[in-house]
Amino acid sequence: MKKMFFGFILMMSSVVFSQEIYQVIAPEGLTVRTSPNGKRVGKIPYGYPVKIKEKGEAFSILDNGKAKNGNWMKLDVNSSKLVLDEGINDSILQNDLYSFSGYLITQQNFINQFEKEISTHPAFNEFYLATAYKCFAIKGDFFGDGVVDYLYRMIDTKGNVRLFIVNNQKKGSQIYGLGGAKDPFKITNYDFGTLMMIPKGTPLYSNYKDGVKRNLNGVSKNEIVTLDYDAIYVHQDNAKEGGFIYRKDGKWNWLNQK
Repeated sequence: MKKMFFGFILMMSSVVFSQEIYQVIAPEGLTVRTSPNGKRVGKIPYGYPVKIKEKGEAFSILDNGKAKNGNWMKLDVNSSKLVLDEGINDSILQNDLYSFSGYLITQQNFINQFEKEISTHPAFNEFYLATAYKCFAIKGDFFGDGVVDYLYRMIDTKGNVRLFIVNNQKKGSQIYGLGGAKDPFKITNYDFGTLMMIPKGTPLYSNYKDGVKRNLNGVSKNEIVTLDYDAIYVHQDNAKEGGFIYRKDGKWNWLNQK
């Protein structure tokens, strides 16, 4: 009887876990594998939601010398944004895929953390976090000063979808806005389906020139931008529209990604 009751408790805890939506908090993204500790196939970027199909065995890793505890989880990858590694065919999406829960928090806790930070800025009093989008908040060092900055996708008083980048400094902060009437790229709404932080050192370039699409090998060296700080990537799902955004020489810059 005790064994049956214990089994029932385990089953119910797994069901409750799977009913909640979680958000990725791994700075470089959540690694996804073919099985617990199996082959890596890609990652889910920071700030994206994750639904859990099934809670698996307990697992622990060392992260900067500190133990991080969690469980292996069978994922519902269709509900999230899985970026496949180079050479991985998208047929892998038909299989069961797994990840470690130590870099997940509930979506509500994720929202609460950022709304608490947003409330410290009077400039945001009339705006609200665009939580209807899969990704509405990311982190990164977007100004190269070694301090982690925040980017929020927010709705302004006119209903426009805007990006606000909070440049956290050693003393105080500055806020930059993209979108609306004064956007430097003439983009009113940043309703792009994909919003991601691009790590420093990643080659940034325009993959479309004179009507021709090209890859990195077809781009001249003087057209490639390599930063020692992070950039931003936006792209419209199922459409040829998007680009890299980065701050340099006191202004925001854009490189097309069709």
